[in-house]
Amino acid sequence: MTTTDDEQLDRIKEFWGQYGTTIVMGITFGVVMLAGWFGWQNWQAQRHAQSALAFHQIEQLSAAHQPEQAMEAARKLAASDQGSVYATLALLLGAHEAMSQNDDAKAQIYLQDAMKSTTQPALAALARLRLARVQWAQNQPAAALATLQAPPPAAYMALYADLTGDIQASQKNWVAARAAYELALRDPATVGGLVQIKLDNLPAADATNAPSATEKPATELPVSGKPHS
Repeated sequence: MTTTDDEQLDRIKEFWGQYGTTIVMGITFGVVMLAGWFGWQNWQAQRHAQSALAFHQIEQLSAAHQPEQAMEAARKLAASDQGSVYATLALLLGAHEAMSQNDDAKAQIYLQDAMKSTTQPALAALARLRLARVQWAQNQPAAALATLQAPPPAAYMALYADLTGDIQASQKNWVAARAAYELALRDPATVGGLVQIKLDNLPAADATNAPSATEKPATELPVSGKPHS
């Protein structure tokens, strides 16, 4: 038996009477959610563009030799877009400008903020490496060595070990320095370079200059991830 147009219409009316409100609400909710998603994406894109522009302006201030303005702009970007890649890069640049003004204390603040706020392991490792250099420059070798104890990503292993060797050598801890340089040389990129020269020029270790109990030889540097093959 063939259903007539009127019967089909009646069925549609009956179905719509039962479920029409629910369907409309579902469609409306879906449209709102879709619009909200696109709106959020647009907001994210605008925020990203604004941060990129702000960082570019900081770079221009640095290039124009305006360190105070660059540091202030870096601080503002870090506060307005906390934890973003551009904010972390701004803090790293701010630290560089502080060092150029011989303001080691302010450079440490920028680098510590960068370490704490970023979610990018590579940027955190870079900030930590630079912080150790600043601490060493401030005649704080123990603090610098402690900073370098955090496990770096594999790409930073040689850099961490090399700096550890430099600090240990500056303290005449020849055994620890040798161990650190040898660890750095596990990265093929360092073989035959400056690290090898520094290792070859270390004095022979003797008992009088052996590291104390609080300064153990760096026979192994903790590394997160696998080192480069």
